[in-house]
Amino acid sequence: MYEIIVEGGFSGAHALKLPGGRREPLHGHNWRVQVVLRGRKLHPKAGYLVDFTHVQAVLNRLLAPFDHHNLNETVPFDRLNPSAENLAKFLSDHLQAGLKATTLGQCAVAKVTVWETDTTAAAYLTHV
Repeated sequence: MYEIIVEGGFSGAHALKLPGGRREPLHGHNWRVQVVLRGRKLHPKAGYLVDFTHVQAVLNRLLAPFDHHNLNETVPFDRLNPSAENLAKFLSDHLQAGLKATTLGQCAVAKVTVWETDTTAAAYLTHV
């Protein structure tokens, strides 16, 4: 099994919706995102799982709408609680779709980890 890891990040604010209808105060983070892709075979001609630069480009496109914005006002988090867990799942789903044509079925998103701070993170793992 092969694995590649790509990281990205953005600066953005959020205010989590808490139980009982409360909301925490709006605050910001320098979010860090780590994407893990796994596959059993390398690209037959290139000798790699997938090009790092392509994964980075797809990740950057997904993160761009959040950079220097309030996640609570940005789709889909204008409806969905903007937690690190929900962000990890959203990124996993959209990365997989964005990479489908390029990976030729050679690999899949296995894990997306989202850090709010240097010491706190949430991850979404797929069934790869």
